[in-house]
Amino acid sequence: MKLLFVAVAAAALLGPAAAQANCTLATIQIPVKMQGLTPVVTAKLQGKPVKLILDSGSFFSYLDRNVAAQLNLKPVTATEIGSLVPQAAGRQTEGVAGRAVMDGLVTAKSFEFAGASFSGAEFLTTGGFDHVSGLIGQNLLHYMDDEYDLKDGVVRLVKPRGCDAVELAYWAKAPMTYSMAPLDTGDRRDPHTIITVEVNGVKLRAYLDTGAPTSFITAQAAARAGVSTTGPGVTPAGFTHGLDHEPVRTWVGPFADIKIGDEEIKNTRLSIGESDTTTFDLLLGADFFLAHHVYVANSQGKIYFTYSGGPVFRTADVADAASGARPAD
Repeated sequence: MKLLFVAVAAAALLGPAAAQANCTLATIQIPVKMQGLTPVVTAKLQGKPVKLILDSGSFFSYLDRNVAAQLNLKPVTATEIGSLVPQAAGRQTEGVAGRAVMDGLVTAKSFEFAGASFSGAEFLTTGGFDHVSGLIGQNLLHYMDDEYDLKDGVVRLVKPRGCDAVELAYWAKAPMTYSMAPLDTGDRRDPHTIITVEVNGVKLRAYLDTGAPTSFITAQAAARAGVSTTGPGVTPAGFTHGLDHEPVRTWVGPFADIKIGDEEIKNTRLSIGESDTTTFDLLLGADFFLAHHVYVANSQGKIYFTYSGGPVFRTADVADAASGARPAD
């Protein structure tokens, strides 16, 4: 497998001049089409075009189990992955509701994405995808830098060289300002894109999740930040669900202050979800990405982002998300 990167000069990058001179960014540009608040890309599976959600919040790539069956994809058996007992292999994951779900595992002889051909690409299988065949997750995204410009319909996979000392918000020309936040890289086994945010002064663990149409905070985390689902100004917003298909009750509530890196959002409203998950407190979804140009510098352990305009949290779309594509993993 060989990715076809295009090298670009780093003359416009920020940081010390000496560091800039040695920094290049090799990039792959991927067109993205927004289906509502869901980013969708085109790939080829077994030579046939498929539409896949670009999902930074999923630790692995998924296929709809019906699509996998139609393409005669071979299930991975436990024997093939090192077990002495032949049986179908799978992976236990946690959905947005915080409950465990078992997913199957298949391999594809041919998978083409972002100008690269993958032999023996693995996908977990599940059901419930609407209008798409599956999703691209962090097993393909995590090992490069990822630049999300959903407002302009593009995502770039980036391989930086000599850029350790360079601030990589290269598109932020003066007088534009940019924000930065450190990635949580404490657990190398966890491929999720994680940052610490502050909500009403309380530090919370946030996933950056393009696969979630709208951002939301768990009810438990909201309570820690002083916002109860029965409190003043909080209104019911129906139910939503994730890949686990478990119904999640939602509300929309007022929050006085949300800090994401150097960016501060005052007196906003945010969706609240009744989730038992212990893996995250808040999801920054596609609404956040549409309002920002985001560069996830996995190579540096940082994210850079600039505000592009529009609402950061699209609480008016929560009901639509509840009846449409899945909101989160």
